[in-house]
Amino acid sequence: MKHLAPILFSLSTTLFAAIALSPLNAETARPLRQTLDKPNIVVILSDDVGWGDISANQPSNKFKTPAVDQLAQEGMRFTNAHAPHAVCTPTRYSLLTGRYCWRTFLREGVLPGYSKPLIPTTRMTLASLCKEQGYTTGAFGKWHIGLGWKPVEGDPGDFHYGSQIHAANQAVADISKRVNHFAPIEGGPTDIGFDTFFGTPSNRSRIPVFMRDDRIVGSPTRDETGLMRDPEMRGDTVDDLYVDEAIAFMERSVKQKKPFFVYLPINAAHGAVSVPKEFQGKSGVSSRADKVLWVNKSVRRITESLAKLKQDEDTLLIFTSDNGPFAARGSDLKEGHDASGPYRGFKTDAWDGGTRVPFIVRWPGKVKPSTTNDELLSLTDIMATLSSIFDTTLPDWAGEDSFDQLPNFLGEANAGRESMITQSYTGILSVRDGRWKLILDTKGSGGFYRYSPEVQRHTTMSPWRPDMSDTGQLYDIQNDPYETSDVFEQHPEVVDTLKNQLRSYINSGRTRPL
Repeated sequence: MKHLAPILFSLSTTLFAAIALSPLNAETARPLRQTLDKPNIVVILSDDVGWGDISANQPSNKFKTPAVDQLAQEGMRFTNAHAPHAVCTPTRYSLLTGRYCWRTFLREGVLPGYSKPLIPTTRMTLASLCKEQGYTTGAFGKWHIGLGWKPVEGDPGDFHYGSQIHAANQAVADISKRVNHFAPIEGGPTDIGFDTFFGTPSNRSRIPVFMRDDRIVGSPTRDETGLMRDPEMRGDTVDDLYVDEAIAFMERSVKQKKPFFVYLPINAAHGAVSVPKEFQGKSGVSSRADKVLWVNKSVRRITESLAKLKQDEDTLLIFTSDNGPFAARGSDLKEGHDASGPYRGFKTDAWDGGTRVPFIVRWPGKVKPSTTNDELLSLTDIMATLSSIFDTTLPDWAGEDSFDQLPNFLGEANAGRESMITQSYTGILSVRDGRWKLILDTKGSGGFYRYSPEVQRHTTMSPWRPDMSDTGQLYDIQNDPYETSDVFEQHPEVVDTLKNQLRSYINSGRTRPL
């Protein structure tokens, strides 16, 4: 990792440096931006695919991901890219808004089902940003960011679970009985900038119905538990349907001669989907790894369709994942495959294995082929980067935690961000700056119990008052990138400085400099 400025500086120096070292200023960036046309934009967000699942990142894999590897050969592979959270709902919020999700009402876990929308209709999203630039916008796949459900007649509609993280199974079915699934749904994708949406409200199994735009479609019926379920929905075909819809949308956009923005949050390799017959046993590792091959197929279908439409040269394509892999207790490790690569931890964890994700950018003629970039990147950064491509300035109230990565994309400069906050399933916050990474409130993983082999039960002390936290972990990630040696007790001055920095980021409501 590149050695950045020493961490031991005053808070005022930190804030000054954040401004001085922020992405290229307007005067510097202007010559770059004048050469850029508005590309089509496709963001493929896989589900639970780890850094080490992609053979371009870990060539020793027992199975290969040739379509994803081809993207890396034709573009840039970021090796130090992170989801802002170690689970799916908060990452999806952050990717679409450029803002850390713990700034919302969801401060731990994921939305359980029938939860209200996380994204207000007044907040800028990637879709509304692109729409302002004349794009046609579409989302296809797993939503899981909350929706405005209508209650059945006479019900007060107070069934929102808030941030309760364990509501599932019969609890969700009981709420399902109170929901009018055939009424228009408010606060969803088409209310925050998308022209169209097709997918599932949550993951495939939690609310197993299909939704198009603002309505449930198909012929769902209640099962024996009371849960509304579409009998036609199959776990081994949903991603193919999402890709079909995305391709049809791109075809329509090309006929309309309009640039398009596609957000494609496929559901593999999550446990909610099942392995298609063509991939069963093909990884030689596990059913979870077989699903990664399905992810590879989805990527191949998108790239082939772009080529067929003669849009591949004019499209910025990003492939990434929402968090690390849920592979700790499965057969992956037993079969010699570490889906997190050399990084410690898995999905839900505060360690890098929970948040470090594959991130590949292909943009012919702009991004140099077969290049790698080791600079720090968060999925929140897509918003500021698109704004830079469009040569626009984000409002102060938008993309508060988003940093412009365009100079890195173009290979013009090592610029972007010095520091970053990530979060675990149970709400544990981590902050890294330069050579140091601080995890507060736990000596364990911060993950969900039984999800990770190193998880410890713990009491969250006070993540919103880091000055009161008296336990945690500190890693010198420049010299110990795999977080093997905790030096929290040896460097109290570093801990205090990072606590102050984290507190300032929480209290200011932003990390992107004004």
